[in-house]
Amino acid sequence: MSGPKCTTYQLDQSFTAAELRAAARDAAVREATRRRQEAAREAALLAAAARDAAVRGVKTRNARIAALSLAREDLGKQYGAALSVRVPEPLLLGTLGTPSTSELESWCAETDGTLATAERELREQTARALATELFADMSGHTAGRRPVDAAELFADRSEASPAEPSDAGVPRDGDEAAREDVGRALTRVLSRLLPDCGEDRRADARAAASRVAGAATLDEARTWLTETRLRVQRANAAAEAARHEAGEAIELLHDLEDFESTGETDVDSVRALLTEVVSGHRTLDESLRRRAADCRAAAQAEAEQRYVVNTVTDALVDLGYHVGEGFETLTVADGALRLSRSEWPEHAVNLAIDRQGGQMRTAVVRTAAGRGDDDAHLDVEREEQWCRDFHELRDRLARAGLRTDVQVAVPPGQVPVPLVVAPTAPGPRARPGHRERER
Repeated sequence: MSGPKCTTYQLDQSFTAAELRAAARDAAVREATRRRQEAAREAALLAAAARDAAVRGVKTRNARIAALSLAREDLGKQYGAALSVRVPEPLLLGTLGTPSTSELESWCAETDGTLATAERELREQTARALATELFADMSGHTAGRRPVDAAELFADRSEASPAEPSDAGVPRDGDEAAREDVGRALTRVLSRLLPDCGEDRRADARAAASRVAGAATLDEARTWLTETRLRVQRANAAAEAARHEAGEAIELLHDLEDFESTGETDVDSVRALLTEVVSGHRTLDESLRRRAADCRAAAQAEAEQRYVVNTVTDALVDLGYHVGEGFETLTVADGALRLSRSEWPEHAVNLAIDRQGGQMRTAVVRTAAGRGDDDAHLDVEREEQWCRDFHELRDRLARAGLRTDVQVAVPPGQVPVPLVVAPTAPGPRARPGHRERER
């Protein structure tokens, strides 16, 4: 039997990023993978993916609530008591215990309806308030902001006295109905204006609407009504684009939630810029997209590394090896980690994970000097035991979605077991049955 020295590993491509993050964090998921319970493993991964999607949904709706609340506040400063819309409260994750996935999904579904209702009411109330303001200004009733009939608004005015209709008392046949139609149409068009379209876009639409209200003739009013409709469409298109970018930024922020800055990626800066996109203070340009994509790729690689390390750790502990606590962050650049066994007072296994090369490097070593042929024979026994354990380790990793392929192997006893200096490592990791598991 040959002793493994260098083994490549490859993660099952069916894993999603959400599943990897959950498996890296949740010992219950890894427990299922160690027990030959494929159904349990699949169920655990599906539950992890569903949980991740539910949390993403909550974050997306919280952002929509924040945007609608801000729009309600800004519009309320302009129209005051005319707006009576109540915006739903956000769900602050982590402050009220740990809601179940089904509870999060129910909240999202309920909030979708509440948000749609609140937004529609805010659009309609704002449109009525704006139309009333425009009509009243043109009719001399600004103090009370009293709604004005379209007939009164569009009655023919003399050039000398534009505020007073010249023949308001006797409108021409058909004119009154047409003017009422224009007035109602203006309110309907304005009611389509999204609350979070931005003040510049809103002012642009409001300027066109004021021309409808100030038109001297029906033809002029209809022309400006068409222009108002176009401006509202452009404003809404910009608002929808901003919403899409905010949603994309929320997804990116979620993927980078637990990722820490490294020398290669400045994730903190990217997070700050993405937060500005969510709040509507900047656009998600291609440069920021590329930076965020680089950070997300690095976060994905880190999640894979964590999953590999945790899976290997759990399997080794189950096989009776003591694993130092520093293994979670082990890379080949950090050097080898020492694996020990209670019945191995003079031997250990050095192990390192090379993420870049996708390799796991192992070797049996001596922690105390040998004294003769009996110790050399013992070295061979330890190597043979490690070979058997490594075979079982590969089976466990395969069940956890990690396929391995031994690249370099040396028969036990062919090369002397090297003597190494015992590291000053922290206390050993406990066995699975005696350690507190993350839930």
